[in-house]
Amino acid sequence: MSQTSFEISFSFIGTGKTVKGEIQRNNCPQTFEAIRDKIREKGFYTVRSRGNIGSTRTYWMLLIGLRKGGEKDEYKKYKTGDIVYCPRQDALFLIIDNPKIQYPAYFIGKVTEGLELLSSLQNGVMCKIELKDIT
Repeated sequence: MSQTSFEISFSFIGTGKTVKGEIQRNNCPQTFEAIRDKIREKGFYTVRSRGNIGSTRTYWMLLIGLRKGGEKDEYKKYKTGDIVYCPRQDALFLIIDNPKIQYPAYFIGKVTEGLELLSSLQNGVMCKIELKDIT
């Protein structure tokens, strides 16, 4: 049986800041497997990141480079701490607070620790993404 949940960590290089979360396969299976496979190649995956444009940051975007299409159920009721994949932007979004996302997005997991750190990051900071099996 395949692993269905992973702990995911987002370490922002040069800042000492790490955000942790959990992603689950049943929420967004194709995207989950693409992320897992990409990270398993090296044990981690490094991407560029940025906050949304505007005076108040409502989400943090990680340009993940998966090139995956949509999933079964589009997600529209964003909550603080959600992790969603937006195929149009080809990015993971870490939801900070009540965003206005104009493209389809798909729920993949939740931030469990460090969400408050995202508001103090600078745009363009590199992010190292790692996965760990949940036993």
